[in-house]
Amino acid sequence: MTQTILSSLSRAERLSIAGTYSLTLLENLCMLAYPAITGWAVDGLLKGSYRGLSALIAVWLVHLVMAFVRQRFDTRVFMGLYARFAVLTVAEQKRLGHGTSIVSARVAMMRDMVGFFEADVPAMFSQVVTVVGSLVMLFTYDLEAGFIAMAVLLPMGLVNAWYWRRALRLHRGLNDQIEREIEDIEAARPLRLRRHFGRVRRWHVQLSDSESWTWTVTELATIVALVILLLDFTRSPAFSAGAIYAVLAYVFDYLDGLDSAPALVNNVARLRDIRARLGG
Repeated sequence: MTQTILSSLSRAERLSIAGTYSLTLLENLCMLAYPAITGWAVDGLLKGSYRGLSALIAVWLVHLVMAFVRQRFDTRVFMGLYARFAVLTVAEQKRLGHGTSIVSARVAMMRDMVGFFEADVPAMFSQVVTVVGSLVMLFTYDLEAGFIAMAVLLPMGLVNAWYWRRALRLHRGLNDQIEREIEDIEAARPLRLRRHFGRVRRWHVQLSDSESWTWTVTELATIVALVILLLDFTRSPAFSAGAIYAVLAYVFDYLDGLDSAPALVNNVARLRDIRARLGG
C-alpha cells in the first residue's frame, strides 16, 4: 500500500487488520506448541498418565476455534479494503494523467497488494514463528542440534540475497510489460500481441527459473543438515520416545520454514515494485 492509502485507514480498519494478524499469530503459537505437547502426551501415555493428552486436546480445540474465526473475519476485512482502495487508485492514477491501460493494470496491482496483506503477511508471521520458534525449541532439547540447524541459515541467506536483487529487476520488467497490455490488446495487431505475450512469458520464466535455483540450493543445505541432525540425536540414549518425536517434528518444521523463503522473497519483491508504481 502507498503511504497515502495507509494514512487513509480508519481506526476501525487498523483495529480489524490488527485483529486478523493477532489471531494468525496465536494460531502459529498453537502450531509451534504441538510437537512438544504431543511428545509430552506420548511419554505420559506410556506411563499411564493422560495429562499430556488432555493438554494436547485443549490446545487443538483452541486452535480450531481461532482458525474458524480468523478465516471468516479476514476475507471480509481485506475485500472491504480492496473495494475502497480500488476506487482511490483509479481516481489517483487518472489525476496523474495515466491512460486506461496503466490505470487498469494498477487496479489489478492494488488487488495483488491487498492480497499480499491478506495472505502473504500471515505467511510471513507463520514462517518467522516456525523458524525462530523451532530453532529455540531445538536448542532447548539439544544444543548441538540447535547449532547444526543454525548453520543452514548461512547458505540460505546468501542465495536468497542474490534472488532478492534479481527478483526486483525481473518484476520491474514484468510490470512494465503488463501496464502496456490493454494498449496492445486494443491495437489487435497479431505481431504486436505475440511480442507482448512473448515478453510476459519470458519475464515469468526467468522469475520461475531464479526461484527454482534458490529453492534448490536451500533444499540441498537442509538435506545435509537433516541427515546430520538425525545421526546426532538418534544415537543419544538420553531422548525418550516423546522427545525424539518432538525433535523430529521441530526439525521438519524448521526446514519447511526455510524452504518457503524463496517464495516469500519473490512476493515481497513484487510488492515493492507495485508500491513504487502506485505511489506515483
